Amino acid sequence: MAAKNSINDKLRRRAETKVDKNLDLLKDVTLDNAKVLLHELEVHQIELEMQNEELRETQHRLEEVKDQYTDLFDFAPIGYLVLDKKGVIVNINLTACDLLGVERALIKGKPLSAYMENGESQKLFLKLQDAFKTGNLEHFELEMRHKSNTFFTASLQGIITLDKNQSDYLCRISFQDITSTKEAEAIILRHKILKKEKEIIQQYLDLAPIIFLLLDTDNQVQMINQKGCHLIGGKVQDIIGENLFEVFLRDFDTNSTEETFLNYKKDSTSIPSNFESKLINTVGKTQIISWTNVGLLDDKGKLTSTLMAGEDITERKKIENIKEQYTQDLEDIVEQRTLKLTEALHNEKMVNEMKTAFVSMASHEFRTPLTSVMSSAILLNKYNNLQQYNKQPRHINRIKSSVKQLTEILEDFLSMDKLERGIVKTNKDSFNLKILTQEILKELEWSLKEKQLIHFEYKGDSMVVLDRKILKNVFMNLITNAIKYSDTDILVTTTVKDNIVSIGFIDKGIGIPKEDQKHLFSKFFRAKNAANIQGTGLGLSIVKHYVDLLNGEISYESKLGEGSKFYISLPQKT
Repeated sequence: MAAKNSINDKLRRRAETKVDKNLDLLKDVTLDNAKVLLHELEVHQIELEMQNEELRETQHRLEEVKDQYTDLFDFAPIGYLVLDKKGVIVNINLTACDLLGVERALIKGKPLSAYMENGESQKLFLKLQDAFKTGNLEHFELEMRHKSNTFFTASLQGIITLDKNQSDYLCRISFQDITSTKEAEAIILRHKILKKEKEIIQQYLDLAPIIFLLLDTDNQVQMINQKGCHLIGGKVQDIIGENLFEVFLRDFDTNSTEETFLNYKKDSTSIPSNFESKLINTVGKTQIISWTNVGLLDDKGKLTSTLMAGEDITERKKIENIKEQYTQDLEDIVEQRTLKLTEALHNEKMVNEMKTAFVSMASHEFRTPLTSVMSSAILLNKYNNLQQYNKQPRHINRIKSSVKQLTEILEDFLSMDKLERGIVKTNKDSFNLKILTQEILKELEWSLKEKQLIHFEYKGDSMVVLDRKILKNVFMNLITNAIKYSDTDILVTTTVKDNIVSIGFIDKGIGIPKEDQKHLFSKFFRAKNAANIQGTGLGLSIVKHYVDLLNGEISYESKLGEGSKFYISLPQKT
């Protein structure tokens, strides 16, 4: 602003000097002439003011254009440099500053060579010499250094022009980072080389008598030779990109599965190196192929693809299958005969064991009641001869009890025989379970030991739909066992809920040894601690058969010396 005022002052002084010189000329001017001159001066003053306004508007537009030029210069997508003949940076835009990582105030006045890779400054100097001679800087590349000491490849080209004073020449250069472009060119070049190598490899593979395939990590075919195309019955372009396992392979051998192979992407160690499968071609023909494959890994050990080699073994497999079938037929004959012999030996052993168990049980279980019958009969005869008739009823009851015991033993044998032969049929009907249970408990009161009681708990509906006779046999067997193997009270529980009948039989008796529990439902089995207690060893086996007939389940809990708990769950017929 001060410079502008100084210029105006100088102009005023020059104008006043000229006016002083011309005052002498105005001495002879009349009033009318003076008025005319004054009018002319006013007109000229207005013209001058209008011209000044136009000049100011022109100057304002020039400043706007200059600002626009500056913005275009600074924010252009490529860098711009202005160099003198020595390669010193006269001007630089912001884009070029960003490429070099240096602020403009710090870079102007410095040689461009300060931001180059070692050995590149000579190249720049020679290029500038030629440019100032020819007026044009041909395109060339330099390795430039960023402030962070990282390097990038720059592309430079430019022209020679005069400076603003028209006194010296400058080189105006466009400057851009082409590192990414160079990398892309290198990748394209490598791709072309690889493509050429692939074509050469493909020529060799096409001559091979076996299938060669290259799969990516999604099992899609990336390469296949002519043998593979022939067996599949398609063209290369139709096969490339297809999933080998989903489209062409079926029925993997037992040594490896499709799932195992498909999981190789997650764990390269799980690749099956060998497997066999069926290959389905485009017309539906099936060949058996033996595959050998190798995983191809990158520098980090990650699987990138799989090279597979397949041999057509269809004919060989046919011969092997014939041999295998013949061998299998012989083995089947031997196995069947061995099975029959083993079964016969096992049945004979079972019969012998059952005979032994039956004889042992019968001699033990029949002896006591028969002895009781015999002794009571002798005493009855004695009392009859002595006419001591009042003593006879006790022995008559003993004989009845012994006969009943023998009858129960025989009933167990008959029940087991019927169950094993499958001639026992279920007959379900509706009845009051609570009343039936109370009747059974009343019926068994005579067999309770001294001070022994049976407690009964019932929950849910009273009416159920089950086989009344079979259920009573189950109750009788389990309650009799509880009475027999316990000296204390017994608890019987029944619950009817959601068409399921749940029954529990709980005692605090002698319990069952843990090692004997696995044989609990076997025929004629008696636990070690029950050998001296009367029983056939058929009761629980009969109960298990009855529960199975009713489509139910039976479970138990038992601890030696603490007692046993048996639980039965039966579905109702609705």
